[in-house]
Amino acid sequence: MRFVKVIFSTVIVLLGIVFIIENLEVLKHPVSLKLDLYVATFQSPDVYLWVLVLFSFFLGVFTTSLYGLYELYQQRQTIRQLRHNLEILAKEIRQANATAPASAAAPEPQIAPRSE
Repeated sequence: MRFVKVIFSTVIVLLGIVFIIENLEVLKHPVSLKLDLYVATFQSPDVYLWVLVLFSFFLGVFTTSLYGLYELYQQRQTIRQLRHNLEILAKEIRQANATAPASAAAPEPQIAPRSE
C-alpha cells in the first residue's frame, strides 16, 4: 500500500511540474497580493505566479499530511483502548472459568444448518 502511495504522490508532483512548465509564459507574470482589513492594509512584494501556485500546492500537501497524522493518532488511540478492553474481558473470562463449578460444563454450541 505504501508503494502505491509513493507512486501516486510522485505522479501528482510530476503533473504539477508539467503544469508549470507548460504554462510558464502565463505563470511568469509578477503578482502582488493585497489584504485590506479596513484598519490596516498589507501588500506583498511582486512575486511570480508560478511561485504562488507551487506554494499553494505544497500548502495543500502539508495540511493533508497534518490531517493524516491526526487520523493516525486517533486510530492508534482507538487500538490502544480496544486492546485494554480486550485485556479486561479476558481477565473476566478467566475469573469466571476459575469460579465456575467443574460439574456445570458449558453446553456445546449449536450450529444452525445453512439454508440456501
